[in-house]
Amino acid sequence: MNIPIGFTLCFLTHDELVLMLLRRYPPNQGFWNGVGGHIEPGETPTRAVIREVAEETGYIIDRPRFAGLMTWDGFEIPPGGIAMFTVEVPHLNSINNHEGELAWKPKTWACTAPDVVDNIHVFLPGVLAGETPRHYHFSYRDGIRVKDEINSLPPDFDLEAAIFPEEDHHEEQRGDFLLSFDKGRLQMDVIEGFLAEKSYWAQGRSHETILRSIQNAVCVGIYHQGRQVAFARLVTDDATFAWLCDVFVVDFARGNGLGKWLVEAACRYCDEHGIKQSILATRDAHGLYSGYGGFHPLENPEKWMTRVHPGYN
Repeated sequence: MNIPIGFTLCFLTHDELVLMLLRRYPPNQGFWNGVGGHIEPGETPTRAVIREVAEETGYIIDRPRFAGLMTWDGFEIPPGGIAMFTVEVPHLNSINNHEGELAWKPKTWACTAPDVVDNIHVFLPGVLAGETPRHYHFSYRDGIRVKDEINSLPPDFDLEAAIFPEEDHHEEQRGDFLLSFDKGRLQMDVIEGFLAEKSYWAQGRSHETILRSIQNAVCVGIYHQGRQVAFARLVTDDATFAWLCDVFVVDFARGNGLGKWLVEAACRYCDEHGIKQSILATRDAHGLYSGYGGFHPLENPEKWMTRVHPGYN
């Protein structure tokens, strides 16, 4: 498949009820969804969903039924894929988790209620009815679902194959903060809100431009209890050159050394990939980049040239 499967989603059922999660964090913040999460490197989708269900609900399952694939483009997080499952459980005694509020809901409600993630209305009736697994693809523009596609499963999809991300998904924890190179964790509302509305260098940058810039770069995010609080982007050929840009920490998270951590992580990435030269531009953070990334002013700046698209002001 062109889009890697990086997540699982499971709908636990008991008679005519389905367990739903009211999400506390993006994506789909404030809407009801199934439970699930990231597929860890080396896991199969089935093993991942068994682990995620145990972590998020307390249920120990061993034979979830594969129900299909979901992929998307233009959504609040970069394009990706989800392996979906259902499983019948013997009782209603779930445990809550930090991701949000769990509640048993009628199946008919989950398939129709406006408080449910809207694409669920497309596939959940068939999933709960035990229909043949399909590939559901959803396209979004400006936060609105504009196109649904339902097809047969891709011929190269193997449910029992362990998944290893194509990108570097290095992660590290410092106290309550998580730094990750996984684009699947990025929260577009945070990134777009800062770059297009608060930054001095990207005022008015469109959603489509921000999304495309993320898709074609190495990205680092820092998260606090599931919410993104910092971001940086490396534009690189992964061999000779990198441009560090779009670095920010949201206001309420400043003072925790997160900017330093971003710079150190980005520079470590460049060093590990043998990238000889990295550049950046800054208006007032020279001390940060020189002290924690080893950046210095350009030597022989008269050698450097630039071109700005003539259609831009």
